[in-house]
Amino acid sequence: MFKDLSIKTKLYLSFSAILAIILVLLAIAYNRFSSLQDANAWDRHTMEVIQAIDQLRNDMLQVQVEARGYYLTGTPDRLARTRKEISDLPETIAMLQKLTADNPVQVARFKQLEQQVKVWSGEVIESQLKLREQMGDKPGAADAMGRTGPLAHNTSGVSEIYKSMAAAAAEERQLLAERSKASDQLQDTMRMLLTGGGAVCVALSLGVAWLLARALLSPLNNLTHAVNRIAAGDQSARAAVLAADELGEVSTEFNRMAQAIQDNQARELADTNALRAKVDSLLGVVSKAASGDLTGKIEVSGDDAIGRLAAGLDRMFDNLRALLNNVQKAGIQVTTSATEIAASAKQQEATGIEQAQTSVEILSTTKEISANTSQLLKTMEDATAVADYTTSATADAQNNLRRMDSTMQHMVSATDSINAKLAALSEKASNINSVLTTITKVADQTNILSLNAAIEAEKAGEAGRGFSVVATEIRRLADQTSVSTWDIEQMLKEMQSAVSASVMGMDKFSEEIRRSVGEVRQVTDQLSGVMDQVQKLAPQFDVVLQGMQSQAVGAEQITATMMQLNDATQQTVESLKATSEAVHQLQYAAGDLQTSVANFAVAV
Repeated sequence: MFKDLSIKTKLYLSFSAILAIILVLLAIAYNRFSSLQDANAWDRHTMEVIQAIDQLRNDMLQVQVEARGYYLTGTPDRLARTRKEISDLPETIAMLQKLTADNPVQVARFKQLEQQVKVWSGEVIESQLKLREQMGDKPGAADAMGRTGPLAHNTSGVSEIYKSMAAAAAEERQLLAERSKASDQLQDTMRMLLTGGGAVCVALSLGVAWLLARALLSPLNNLTHAVNRIAAGDQSARAAVLAADELGEVSTEFNRMAQAIQDNQARELADTNALRAKVDSLLGVVSKAASGDLTGKIEVSGDDAIGRLAAGLDRMFDNLRALLNNVQKAGIQVTTSATEIAASAKQQEATGIEQAQTSVEILSTTKEISANTSQLLKTMEDATAVADYTTSATADAQNNLRRMDSTMQHMVSATDSINAKLAALSEKASNINSVLTTITKVADQTNILSLNAAIEAEKAGEAGRGFSVVATEIRRLADQTSVSTWDIEQMLKEMQSAVSASVMGMDKFSEEIRRSVGEVRQVTDQLSGVMDQVQKLAPQFDVVLQGMQSQAVGAEQITATMMQLNDATQQTVESLKATSEAVHQLQYAAGDLQTSVANFAVAV
């Protein structure tokens, strides 16, 4: 029954079965995936609760740290930060209550924790803060706070709060473990389901593939065998019809086609024999024409393609005979005319070549004259430009030397001023040395005082620990001050040495400037004389330049005219060469034409 179904129906049934199993697997997998996603959401919720508990613990620790810092220092900033941390505790507890709204046990625990935190922050922390605030900056206030009863015995309330937070965190971790176990079970179930469903799909796919291969390959192999037999020359080969599907219809149509081909081949064989006889007759006439004998006659006639081809060949041979007669006559006349034209072209080509050579020599001489004129004109222009530039540069140099003289005078004055300022700077450096000596003594005294303070702090024991730290910092600061003072003293000594060397250098520099002022004034006078001589050359260069420009224009006009004449001569020579080449080719063509026509035999 399956083999009588159509191929489309077989494919639809096979893939529908596979698709149904895949859809069932997808539905089950989606259900499991939704459950697994819910479990992951609960895991994230539990982690958020644990993180919020840790945040509350950190806030409690931060309150204790800021409060103890305020007990020790008594600064208003510490007090403000402590109260800011206390005000953040209710917000963190409210967030915990919101996250655990679905767990009544945790809700009750966090309400109790809220009361404990409120009591601890109000009765313990606030009371201690007020007590420390009343003490103010009194000496020994930190030690007094350490000896008060609330600060020494306030750990019981904090311990209860930490125990409540630890119990809440333990319960959340237990819930997290249970939910993680459930998630693992869901993952194992989903993995087994996907593995089993995949195996079923693979088995069903293999079965469907085997059935389809059996239903399709057998008819195709049978049809292929029949095609191979026909291709080998067995025209009686036929394909067996094995099923009523599309391949069965293809086999039936193939058998019908094979029978039609066999019948057509029989008819074509008869037509081929008749056609061969006509073609042989035409080939005989064409072969004689190919060898040059156009006397053959075509005897084939009829209305088919061969008959029309024979009639066309007959007309073509008649036209070809008439054409060859005319070509033979025209070839003789063309050969005579080509010989005469070739002789005339050679004579004209020789005359054109002589004229071109003469034009080239004249053009070369004219170009040389033009080049010399242009070069001489450029030289005169450069000389004029150099004279103008020399005049301008000399005037600028004279002005610059005058400005240089004024500038050197100012530099002499500035050098004297710098010497005075350097002397004052040396005096100030000496005063700074005395100040540094005083700072060094103060640092030594501070170091001794910090050492005594550290000794007294050690004697005071635990109460003097904070003061011991302060004394250590003061001693370190005194040491740093001594080192910095020594560095400054060294730098001042180096600066004084540099100032002394600068004063000596500035004196030498002032002397050099004064000597240079006299030399600059002498050079200025010499440049004035040179500028007068150079200004006299400019009008003479202008007269010569105008004459050279007129000669350059005339040379360029002669060059342009000769170039035009040379181009025209070259074009004439090229034309004569082309004419001569065309005549030679015409002679060769006429000779080839006579030789080719002589090979044909035409009946008179």
